[in-house]
Amino acid sequence: MATAKIIPFPIDKANKIVTGSQVSVYDLFPKQVADDFMEYHRQSSDWRNHARKNTIYDGYPWVAPCDPVVEGLVWYIDEMKRFGVWVLNKSGEEIQLNKQFDFGWSPFVRKSTAPPHEPVHIQSVEIRNYLIWYVDEDGYGQYGMLQKDGTVWLPQQKPANWES
Repeated sequence: MATAKIIPFPIDKANKIVTGSQVSVYDLFPKQVADDFMEYHRQSSDWRNHARKNTIYDGYPWVAPCDPVVEGLVWYIDEMKRFGVWVLNKSGEEIQLNKQFDFGWSPFVRKSTAPPHEPVHIQSVEIRNYLIWYVDEDGYGQYGMLQKDGTVWLPQQKPANWES
């Protein structure tokens, strides 16, 4: 599996934040990491307005783009946001959206067995065959790519010393 830049989750900062207050990614992560996350979301608007139409196929999102590439994939549909994506859930929990913004070790990782938003920056219909929301044993999910041989590539590797 590819190695990613690993940013430890700032649990000390998170514990100091008063419950019920507005929490920003800037409160939880180093400035550069939060800036990268915010830029990703700014670019996602452009993608939705201009490039998304190139990634849609007949029946999307109600119909999966293909048969599952590996055993265990589930085609998840968010009817309200009108998107679909493969989910590979290793947690054993039911696939459902956690409406809380519970970040993991990166702002791109969420404590949710279902994805909170459509994957962005997809460039073709074919990528939808391999794009997945990967949920680890602890229920933390992130977008990744499933390789043809069944290997999963995740951009935000969990730090060895990270505890949920």
